[in-house]
Amino acid sequence: MASLAALADQAQRAADSCGPAERVWIDAALAATIGCLIGGLDARAGAGAARARFSSGAERDALALAAAAHALDFDDNFFPAISHASAAMFPMLLALGAEAGAPLARIAPAYLAGLAVQARIGAAANPRHYESGWHATSTIGAIGAAAAAAVFLGSDRAVLAHAMGLATGLAGGSKRQFGTAAKPLHAGFAALHGILAAKLAVAGIDSEPDAIAGRWGFLDLHAGGALELASETPPDALVRGLVAKLYPSCMSSHLGIEALLELRARLGDDCAFDGVARVELTMPGFMIANLRHTDPEDGAQAKFSMQYCAALALECGTPRRADFADGAVRRASLRRWFSKVALSASNAAPDPELPWGGGCTARLTLADGTVHSARATHPTGSFARPLRLAQARAKFLDCAVALGEAAETLFDDLHTGRIPTCAGLLARLPVFDRRKA
Repeated sequence: MASLAALADQAQRAADSCGPAERVWIDAALAATIGCLIGGLDARAGAGAARARFSSGAERDALALAAAAHALDFDDNFFPAISHASAAMFPMLLALGAEAGAPLARIAPAYLAGLAVQARIGAAANPRHYESGWHATSTIGAIGAAAAAAVFLGSDRAVLAHAMGLATGLAGGSKRQFGTAAKPLHAGFAALHGILAAKLAVAGIDSEPDAIAGRWGFLDLHAGGALELASETPPDALVRGLVAKLYPSCMSSHLGIEALLELRARLGDDCAFDGVARVELTMPGFMIANLRHTDPEDGAQAKFSMQYCAALALECGTPRRADFADGAVRRASLRRWFSKVALSASNAAPDPELPWGGGCTARLTLADGTVHSARATHPTGSFARPLRLAQARAKFLDCAVALGEAAETLFDDLHTGRIPTCAGLLARLPVFDRRKA
């Protein structure tokens, strides 16, 4: 079977399997994404995409809303695609749904289809694709978004396959943009390209059946010569690939943060600045590559700085959204830590049980010469350590502060399915004014 036909079959099966159990965790993922979206509307990427002057409709709304959803870098990650799947697909599906007057419940099966496609491509392409510098959110993510959009539009398997094939021609984006306003736009591009590919396929544009596998296919070109799809991920296992973030920074920093928080709790005053001689963090090399801003100049760069995140964890405790404001990054009490923080790459073989690439060991050498260590392997928000409802609520309220008291009600309504339509949900968000677009 050609690679696109196999993916189309899997996507449709995933959509058809969407039952009550799947809707529970999909509703939770939607709520978390909506919180991030609200918080990101005023960020450079979200606000800039909303102000951009080009044709209106679902395509523009998808771009702006998805960019906002990823602007705080507080949205979930999805493995093995290593993408921000929710930030791209939920806003895209909301925009399509509002355009079509569709019920909100119609989003879940399409979202599940998109996850299934991203999981299977990601399993074949990574780690080589991601480690080569591709930002999978706008490469693999664009193909998954096309699948989700095609399912949402009611396409048959042939059209679904063509939509994904067309999306391979729109897949691009470098991790070099990490720490800039362009990085959140990659989620917006995935959303925009997903709609474009799906609508073009619906209009009759076809694609090469093996645009994913085989010579010159996506995997060959983007993953160093890989020619075959990975085995199918069962729909009920897709939830294990989602990691809901507890901290508003690059996920590559999260295991380091958690190991240092453990040491801070254990050592108390002994890990104050004057009592610490050296901070060493050992983690997979690709995480270090992601955290490339060793002396961040603003909040966007600080999200991709282990020096800054380590300083936050040791000096202040749990990182909060306010800690990544530009002014907060300039605090002398934090910047003085940077020269004490050293990163080294782990030599351990990849652990298949840790789809994010491996664990992190933190070592503190104190002024008296004693060494204390802690290791983190499963970030909070992963399948082994899911967010508690109270944590999810606190995160949502922190992001959705612009809604005031209405934020609490919106969180509850999202978790209990009390919002009937896509347009009804968008109407409750402080989104850009389309009438002036």
